[in-house]
Amino acid sequence: MNRILSVAFAAVITAAPPVRATDVWPAIPNAPRRCRTPGGRAEDPHLPCRIGKVTLENVSFYVRGRWQPDTFVRFSPDGRFLAIGSYTGKMRMWNVYGNEMVWEDQIAEGMVKRVDFSPDGRMVYFAEQSVDGFVYGADARTGEIRWRFRMADDLLSGRPAAKEHPYEIYSLPGCYRLKTLEGGDLLVLGRHSWGDNPMMKRSRHLIRIYRFTPGGELKWAYPPQGPLPMAVTYMDADDRGERIALLATQRDVLTKTGPFPEGTMVVLDGSSGAPSWDYTFEPLTPYFEEVRFWESISVSPDGAGAAVGMSDGRTFLFDLENAGPSPFVFSFGAPILISGVPVSASATYTHLAPDHVAYFQTGQSSVPYASTMEHVTAPPGPHPGARMLTAVGEDGEPIWRYRSGHSFQNFWTDDTGRYLLTSVFRDDERLGWEAGAMLFDTQREGGGTAKLVYFFGVAGKTHYHADLARDGAAFALVETPYRDPRTDDLIGEYAVHIVR
Repeated sequence: MNRILSVAFAAVITAAPPVRATDVWPAIPNAPRRCRTPGGRAEDPHLPCRIGKVTLENVSFYVRGRWQPDTFVRFSPDGRFLAIGSYTGKMRMWNVYGNEMVWEDQIAEGMVKRVDFSPDGRMVYFAEQSVDGFVYGADARTGEIRWRFRMADDLLSGRPAAKEHPYEIYSLPGCYRLKTLEGGDLLVLGRHSWGDNPMMKRSRHLIRIYRFTPGGELKWAYPPQGPLPMAVTYMDADDRGERIALLATQRDVLTKTGPFPEGTMVVLDGSSGAPSWDYTFEPLTPYFEEVRFWESISVSPDGAGAAVGMSDGRTFLFDLENAGPSPFVFSFGAPILISGVPVSASATYTHLAPDHVAYFQTGQSSVPYASTMEHVTAPPGPHPGARMLTAVGEDGEPIWRYRSGHSFQNFWTDDTGRYLLTSVFRDDERLGWEAGAMLFDTQREGGGTAKLVYFFGVAGKTHYHADLARDGAAFALVETPYRDPRTDDLIGEYAVHIVR
């Protein structure tokens, strides 16, 4: 292992391979002292330097029930402040380089589900998943609430979630996407799914998309006449809000109708909220009977393209400027036969970076749930594309890949596309549990291993919501504890780590 320099908040190694971060590094006399900076040279070697940690509330009750608390973090546009929305309804504002709490408040009888800043950083917007499903606009410096909007007036309310049943909170109206646009407007996806299980077809589903002015005035809502009786998993938009793309999945169990078939990408005109065009995905038969998505749609910052990942392992790249042409289709995790058994790897998250590179992820190997070979419970071998991070150029050709045995959870890039962050975890029978974040410098020469700057590890689990500052100077990673099945001890903590 490389010798490591001990320097508070700044460190460097003499060679480039990644290393695991710890709180204290062994001292090396006369070693150079250098910390990663956004404008640093691509070939410079670095260690992860934790410059702050925000300890959150006690969630041991939920963790012992084998539940991972939902948490959301977002840097201000200048990267100097970090907004944190937690599972128990607390909203916090952290001074990143002052290493202190600016303000905190108990907001929701539920969770603070999404957070974002105004372009000038003066306002912070956050939204609940709760009985009321409020969306708030507040002063970022003081936390004083300037306006609020109650989504439950459209999406219907619900009864408070019982503490002993943590999943019930997801049956309340909530914000599933909140995005601030360049001009200051705010896009909100409100969703209310309830019944036997929000992921099952026996459930009720209502959604509505809103565009607000910075002062909280409603510009338009889609649909204009009231909520859409379908489940929408996620949506994204370009930075100006000219094109909005969403993924429509299950229909409401009562109405059983909708303007689009299940498994459709819908593109809205951002100025009016009116549908522009749509594309319905066909199931990958005979292995899959239906189309399923996760938070797996991304619109490029300039609105030129969109990327979609699906649970069957396929990934799609769309040209939004010329609606209609067939998309690029990638089969990174699509089913293949191993010893006569179909094995796939779901396409989890997608990301279109400012430099027009598209990033895709695949999950672990699995046997398709719709396989006719019902007696098979585990893959006979790994899918060759499983647990893979792939970068694709504008011509639709892969330009680099990375695989380390970890599962990747989401992507974040800085404003230039140089730095790429992903949250990772690995559960290995031999190595045990390992979780953290990986930072890549895409300007480095070579493949994925050469582009990997470092791995920052935590003792607990990592959440699939993290953030990378727009200048690339720091990232925020959410750690949650987990219950060790062997000892029943809680491992890790509920905290946000801020790393250079």
